[in-house]
Amino acid sequence: MNDDKVLGSLISQEALRGYWNQYKVENNVGNSRERINVIHRHAFAVVSRENVKLPLTKIGGIIERDHATVIHACKNHEMNYRFDADYRSIYNTILIELQDLLLHSGIVPKTISDTNEVKDIHFKFLRVSRRLRQLIMEFEQYKKEIASDKKAINVAKNYMVGLEERNNNLHKEVMRLKNLL
Repeated sequence: MNDDKVLGSLISQEALRGYWNQYKVENNVGNSRERINVIHRHAFAVVSRENVKLPLTKIGGIIERDHATVIHACKNHEMNYRFDADYRSIYNTILIELQDLLLHSGIVPKTISDTNEVKDIHFKFLRVSRRLRQLIMEFEQYKKEIASDKKAINVAKNYMVGLEERNNNLHKEVMRLKNLL
C-alpha cells in the first residue's frame, strides 16, 4: 500500500512537471518577478497544492522556487482570486487543465474528493471504458467476418445463377432435340 502512495506521488509529480514546462512555454512565463509571471506561478502552486498530495518543497521545485513561495501563494490566493481578474482567469484555466490531466493519468484530484466512493466510480469508469474499447474491437472483427462471409455468399450466388442459366440452356437444347426426333 505504501508503494502505491509513492508511485502515485511520483506519477503526479512528473505529470505536474510536464504540465508546468509545457504551460510555461505556451504562456511565455519567465523566471522574473514581473507580476504576470508571479500570477502564473502562484496560480499553478495553489492548484497543485489543492489537487495533488505532494510536499510543498516538491511543488516549489517544479516552479523553481522554494516551499515558502508555495505557502505565500496559498495565503494570498483568496485575495488574489477575489480582486484580480487576471489571476482568477489563469487560476481557473490551470485548475481545469490540471484536473483533466490528473484524471487522464489515473490520479483522482484531491478537490474532487478523497472518499473511496469517488475513486471507485473513477476506476469503474476506467474499467467500463476499457471494456467498451474491447467490445468495439470485437465488433470490428465481427464486421470483417461478416464481410468475408457476404463475399463468399455472393460468389456462391453468382455460381448458382450461372448453373441455373446453363441448366436452362441445356433444357432448351434437350427440348429442341426431342422435337427433332
